[in-house]
Amino acid sequence: MSLNISLKYILLILSSLLFILISISGMLFPLIKFDFIYQYNLSIYPIEERTSLNLDEIKNTNNKIKNYFFSDEEFLDVEIFNNKEVVHMKDVKEIINNIFLFGKISCIAFVLLASFIIYKYKIYLHSIFKYSTIIFIVIIFLFSILTLVSFNKIFIIFHEVAFKNDLWLLNINEDYLLMMYPESFFRDVAIFLLISSLFINFMMLYITKTLRKKV
Repeated sequence: MSLNISLKYILLILSSLLFILISISGMLFPLIKFDFIYQYNLSIYPIEERTSLNLDEIKNTNNKIKNYFFSDEEFLDVEIFNNKEVVHMKDVKEIINNIFLFGKISCIAFVLLASFIIYKYKIYLHSIFKYSTIIFIVIIFLFSILTLVSFNKIFIIFHEVAFKNDLWLLNINEDYLLMMYPESFFRDVAIFLLISSLFINFMMLYITKTLRKKV
């Protein structure tokens, strides 16, 4: 295989990975912004029983958290959270903002790289989305296997890599943040995020392939 052909496939895979990052960061926004995951949490897990809070108090806390991620406030103003939980939420907000920023940067990089590939190698746009879809399916398959083996281990590794401190080590019997949002909730959110992001990949593949046939 010549160097030119090798570079073509490397760039194809790189552009596909960029689009996967774009789709994940793009779908993270509505998951956090709207009520779906918060309502899901209330309907699936016994939050009232765990926290001894009434439904209105839980919903009010959910709204404050949801709004906090899209505000300029440095710290979350929720009375039931202790200082450790409040500072940890500051770290969480920083990570989420970085994901959104990285998603925007990835958009620019994807457009430039995809344009180069199309111009240089005469590759159709749907080929990029075909690669991203295949790679994403493999990622989800591997994630599913690891989750079945031990999501707890994945959860711990993620926090050890993502956070610079140990404030995420909360007590499920004392800290409301963990009582309201158990580990299994984050597993479910990860699944929602991956499936919805994969749908975006499928949708872009279908649209670009359909448009290609009409040209």
